[in-house]
Amino acid sequence: MMENPEHYEYRVQINRYLLNAELNVTFAGAARPLPRHKVGPAVYNYILIHSVDHGYGTFEWQRKKHRLGQGDIFIIFPGLLFSYEADNAEPWSYRWIALQGRRVTEMLENIGVTPIDPIVRGANSVKLASIFETIEHELEHKSGETITTLATDGWFRVLLAEFARLNANKLHYSPAEVLTDSERVVEQAIRWFQTQYMLPISIEKLATSLGYHRTHFTKVFKQLTSLSPKQYINQVRMERAKELLNTNISIEQVGNSCGFSDPLYFSKQFKKWTGISPTQYRDELKRSYKDRF
Repeated sequence: MMENPEHYEYRVQINRYLLNAELNVTFAGAARPLPRHKVGPAVYNYILIHSVDHGYGTFEWQRKKHRLGQGDIFIIFPGLLFSYEADNAEPWSYRWIALQGRRVTEMLENIGVTPIDPIVRGANSVKLASIFETIEHELEHKSGETITTLATDGWFRVLLAEFARLNANKLHYSPAEVLTDSERVVEQAIRWFQTQYMLPISIEKLATSLGYHRTHFTKVFKQLTSLSPKQYINQVRMERAKELLNTNISIEQVGNSCGFSDPLYFSKQFKKWTGISPTQYRDELKRSYKDRF
């Protein structure tokens, strides 16, 4: 705890490890200032995020005054004039983190926090206080550069997720991101197939989990991809098998890695898909490599 004569309580923890040019939490702290305590007008060269725990105060930004209270957050951007002042009757208490780095402004802009709109309202102040306090403790523990950087960066991203939830109505999506319900369901299914292809997949269970009957899901999927779900899974598995056949693992291990527990069935499916067996495909790859070199 540091002494500050204009506060009932005041503390700050400094980050000793500032080697990450992309994102650095440079310091964090908390304060309960006296009534009418004022900071600024001033300009900082870093981003400073305040979260109000209790009470009230006024944040002046771009010549506008904003009265803030519990659950409100205000962000000061570098190079821009600001001031803030505690209420006379019910002075606020708040927590803060300061950040520097090339990506910080971009990360904030992505969740709707900009120099034009630097206020987020309506947060769960207890939840935010826990995140801010955890960041502060990570700096206090001085666990070394790697641990401190990973921990503080990670908790800052958790904080951004909370801001994004509160700012949901301000987030802007490109036309490519605005999907119909059917497109969104098919996109989710494709992600599932591309990451879970090595496991047994029940189309019926997947369709149900996505809120569709299997027949309707299959119809929508084929309309948007020109393949049935089963054909799409097989395509993903076969393309992966081709990649693995260019390694030194056995044919059986290639099949297992692509969702085929029976090596004979894998060979049959691969030949049906490519016109040649896995062994022949591997031999062709080897010949092609020798011809090049």
